[in-house]
Amino acid sequence: MKNLILNTKLFLMALVAVFALSCSGEDGNDGAPGEQGPAGTDGANGNANVSFLTYDISSVNGTYHDQFVPEITANVLENDVILGYVVPSNNTSLPLPAIGDYLDFSIAVFISSENYSLDFVDRFDGSSYNINAGDLNELKVVIIESTSNTSGRSATSGSTSKENILLELKNANVDISDYDAVLTYYGLTNK
Repeated sequence: MKNLILNTKLFLMALVAVFALSCSGEDGNDGAPGEQGPAGTDGANGNANVSFLTYDISSVNGTYHDQFVPEITANVLENDVILGYVVPSNNTSLPLPAIGDYLDFSIAVFISSENYSLDFVDRFDGSSYNINAGDLNELKVVIIESTSNTSGRSATSGSTSKENILLELKNANVDISDYDAVLTYYGLTNK
């Protein structure tokens, strides 16, 4: 009986060894590569978290202008930072809202879903101001996507993501009223 148990144990050990050795082996060959996917489309200028959008408004005249901006969604309005700039005929980007220091008029801004509205205001009496075509050349809209972790730093407790983005820019000494400074901070060339 002792020999039977010993032989059974040896047989089972040999069976386990054979099974273990048979399970190891080389990987098979990789399959054939798949087809190349379609090329991506060009989007708005920017990096992964920032969009720089430019609109020609040189033909705008009247007391207001509503610019269709499909990138401004309800989520963007609630969570992200939206900066605006106008470029008058002297080609200097001015921050919005504009308080008539560099223009003959002020510009009030109203932002809603898919819309960036400019109201032109007389800087002396606050009444509507009628601009002429060519008074303004471009509208530039910068959308900075908020994340819970902006540039590797955790969001400040109790602050909104928008506040964290603005605090990050301030701590980096970025003047958000300076379009070129914002571009430079995000590593982009003048758009």
